[in-house]
Amino acid sequence: MSHNVDLGVFLPVTNNGWIISKNSPQFLPTFDLIRDVCQRAEAIGFSYAFSMGKWRGFGGNVEFWKYSVESMILMAGVANLVPRLRLIASVAPALINPGVFAKMASTLDDVSGGRLGINIVSAANELEYSQMGLYPKNFEDYRYEYTEEWLTLVKRLWSEPSVTHQGKYFTFDDCQSFPQPVQRAIPIVCATSSDRGFQFIADHCTDGFFGGTTLESKIGRSRRIKEVAAAQGRTVKTHTLIMLIQGDDDADAQRIMDHYLAGADEDAISSIYQKRSGTKAESRTSILRDRFENDRTRIFYGGLPVVAGPERAADMIEKLVVDGGLDGVMFTFPDFMRGLERFGNSVMPLLRKRGLVPMTRATDAG
Repeated sequence: MSHNVDLGVFLPVTNNGWIISKNSPQFLPTFDLIRDVCQRAEAIGFSYAFSMGKWRGFGGNVEFWKYSVESMILMAGVANLVPRLRLIASVAPALINPGVFAKMASTLDDVSGGRLGINIVSAANELEYSQMGLYPKNFEDYRYEYTEEWLTLVKRLWSEPSVTHQGKYFTFDDCQSFPQPVQRAIPIVCATSSDRGFQFIADHCTDGFFGGTTLESKIGRSRRIKEVAAAQGRTVKTHTLIMLIQGDDDADAQRIMDHYLAGADEDAISSIYQKRSGTKAESRTSILRDRFENDRTRIFYGGLPVVAGPERAADMIEKLVVDGGLDGVMFTFPDFMRGLERFGNSVMPLLRKRGLVPMTRATDAG
């Protein structure tokens, strides 16, 4: 039985990627790098590229995420350089009026030839927005309600000739936005791991992204999202994020992992977990504390670290797809260009043989 999976790359839009270590590859998020990453991902058979929205770093010796590039402009820049990849750009509704964003997204959908997807960021990381005076008072308490009204207006502008609306957070008076998107419905995704977030996905999105520190937790979240959507009479696709530490074999991958762990930037790690914890969401604070205390995950900002040779990497992907019903797996790499090349040469052939990637979609990354 075939279980095709879409593969994506979580683009390095911040410096040094997702590893908080002095021993991991150090780089800046230049357009040249991201263009090359997108082209390499497309060449080896990946389906999409995802760019997050990030507005402030966490310091430390490696100046973790001090440098970042803006998601929508970035995707416009690479759109005509990768003719097949779906491009998922991120937006935080707290930062932009829905009428302005509807026009921006329609324009980018045209630029990309109808390949745009939108990732909704509900703005849970307060310090990124409060530095600009753009985090509303007590926003944590109503951010999903706000986002629902915001997104409803964006979708209406994409499909209706005129929108008049008097709501709790927005007022539109004969608001018009033409031309409308090339796609009849631009895919909407949201990254979350909470029950409230799963309900938002079931109600408003086409795709759900989530993390998790074990394969079992990822499988459980995929099933749960699909269950919540089914209860609403809808189907959604599920995707997860993996940080892949690749080696010639499992032992070689572990050697690389140990090198990164030895260079852990303790100042940056402490800053991240202090700034992201202590919110009203007690469950999130508990999860962050567990990650901070776990030697295996503490140097990674999101994404389960999978330390593996080619066979184990392929086994992991197959387990997520077959057992969890995942529709997509998205990857970050320590060195994105070398990581994609190694993945294309050693893991993709295994995925093709197992029927996880269509033979007609992927080519060897020679």
